[in-house]
Amino acid sequence: MFEIVRQVLPDGGQHKGTSSCQAEKCKRATREGKPFCSGHIEQASYVASILDILEKRGVEEAILESGKGKVSGDGFFYKETLLLLRTKDFTAKALSRRLDISHKAADRLIRLLVADKLAVATATQRGDLILGGVGPQDLALDKD
Repeated sequence: MFEIVRQVLPDGGQHKGTSSCQAEKCKRATREGKPFCSGHIEQASYVASILDILEKRGVEEAILESGKGKVSGDGFFYKETLLLLRTKDFTAKALSRRLDISHKAADRLIRLLVADKLAVATATQRGDLILGGVGPQDLALDKD
């Protein structure tokens, strides 16, 4: 009727054991076969790319905060804001909460996006800025 066949894995079904950290002069064990120990995890390419993104975000935020200079049109805040505008309009206060930046930086970002004709700004009756998108055909994200 039925025949039960036992399949043997190439490694014999055993765990491969721990591996050593690939950082120079480090022989500490890693977890779950990862290439680096927790002390050297920043050397992993994925982690390094995230740290690079966070560093660029910090530089952009400092530029927005100071009001000196201009953030890149293909930078983090432009892309993130244009992506958010695909879902709905945002006040400067809501945008600052969503992007985790100061109200001052959000206000400056809005003014830069409007100056670059990537968004339109209107005001509420109380004078708060509202940022709206101008349409997907004009968004820098669509050029990627």
